[in-house]
Amino acid sequence: MFLPNYSDDDECKLKPIILEFIIVIGLLLMASPLIAFADDAKNVKETPRTQVTTSIAKSTNWAVSISAQGEILPWEVAIVSAKTNGIGATEVKVVEGDSVRKGQVLARFDDRLLKAELAQAKANLAFASSSLQLADTNLKRFDQLKLKQTLSEQEFDQVATQAATAAATRDQAAAAVKLAEVKLEDATVVAPDDGKILERSIELGKVPSAGESLFRILRQHKLEWVAQIDATDLARVKPNMVAQINAANNQTLAGKIRSVSPQLTSGSRLAKVRVVLDGAPDIAVNTYADGKILIGNASAVTVPSESLVIKDGKTWVFRVKNNMAEQVLVNIGRRQQNEIEILSGIKNGDTVILEGAGFLNDGDKISVKAAQVAQATQVTGAKK
Repeated sequence: MFLPNYSDDDECKLKPIILEFIIVIGLLLMASPLIAFADDAKNVKETPRTQVTTSIAKSTNWAVSISAQGEILPWEVAIVSAKTNGIGATEVKVVEGDSVRKGQVLARFDDRLLKAELAQAKANLAFASSSLQLADTNLKRFDQLKLKQTLSEQEFDQVATQAATAAATRDQAAAAVKLAEVKLEDATVVAPDDGKILERSIELGKVPSAGESLFRILRQHKLEWVAQIDATDLARVKPNMVAQINAANNQTLAGKIRSVSPQLTSGSRLAKVRVVLDGAPDIAVNTYADGKILIGNASAVTVPSESLVIKDGKTWVFRVKNNMAEQVLVNIGRRQQNEIEILSGIKNGDTVILEGAGFLNDGDKISVKAAQVAQATQVTGAKK
């Protein structure tokens, strides 16, 4: 290998240059970690914060309730039965679902024979009334003769007996007229109360027997929720307590407890509670519905349901702490519309994260959306 030849003077001149070069290289090597650290710090600083919306956990006074399930049944049912026998229906005026008023005609039966029987009974009554009048007249005349002692006691008793027999015959004829009138009246079937037709079992021309059911009527359009509650809750439930029922089509019905059964059912060991529903809700009988019985009020810390995050089968809420998201394990309780009761983990006044909570991890840095900050500022200004 060819090496240049340096003189001693040249070597003396090169040593300071080489030394300076070595120092520069050393300084560069020492500065490289600091530059890398500065770059990393710059990158960290520039990492964007997660945009979120927040809400405040608040303490509210919520109703304490007992959940229950049951059926929607008639408050009371009026059964309209046939009172005639051996005659057919000539007119049926209502069907299931029709609303009726007390005294409204529901059906008519063939009353021609009944009218004839009534006419005959009235004729017999007229004949008996005439016979009684004649007997009374004879009795008065014989009574005068008895006073003048021109008549024997035996003859007078005979006339008196005839008058009494005529009176009894007249009463019997009057009773026959009344019976015929009742039978004729029963040929027209009327509603015993206001309500709605639940069931119709009579058709045109049918000849029902006396006592056979013709119609079942929901009295006064009233319904009741017959619910089943656990034996442990029986002591807390009393008549006149308010209940809320979740019916079909997202209907929320209200009512008051009518009665509480004093015994448990033998099979399920549940108690039966009857709740009369307010008004006349348009809902089908025998509808199954769940609901709750309100037994009092209690304080609750609540948050919007959007703040809940389900991870690994547990429920979490992200709380704002020092501009970071703090993941908090919570136990939840009652629910009312969009609000959830927090039993543990979050206290009144805590700021919880709503929108964006599902994308956060514990310790993530956050920033509240500008629109919400502006809105909060407006609310604060309005309070001032």
